[in-house]
Amino acid sequence: MGLWQVLQRKVRSGKFEMFKPQVPKRVRDKNARHPVTNRSLKKLVYKPVLCETNTPLSKLSQDILGNIWYWYVDPKSGEAVVIGKVWPDSGSLVPRELIRVFDEVCFINFSVNNLEALDDKYCIYTDEWTKFLASKYDKVIKFCLDYKKKMEAKAGEQ
Repeated sequence: MGLWQVLQRKVRSGKFEMFKPQVPKRVRDKNARHPVTNRSLKKLVYKPVLCETNTPLSKLSQDILGNIWYWYVDPKSGEAVVIGKVWPDSGSLVPRELIRVFDEVCFINFSVNNLEALDDKYCIYTDEWTKFLASKYDKVIKFCLDYKKKMEAKAGEQ
């Protein structure tokens, strides 16, 4: 059910179990004192937020994009598809799908070599929508590559 329908139903029933605002609890702070009156100050304590703090990332094998040919965005699913060059026994060059990446965050798992290979190759797009999706993937690739290179430079200095 969409969020709008859920909110409408909650308004009609008057029961907001999921959307209750937190009411903080007043607690005396033992260490803090008011500078003039020398009384202990009170602080507001909130319950911890129920959310996921660590984003689960899928494990990827490293340095798999050495023979990358090009990559594109699948217009039906929005996934980035990496196509590689494969030389089978017949001796002719055959394109093969190496990996599909659904979320841009998965590029964090890639090594510097993989990110450089993706950055060097061009993205094929057919319309404005796939061009827009490809630009999102491209920005994340460039960001991850810059960040990992900076981290390697810092590690080399130490």
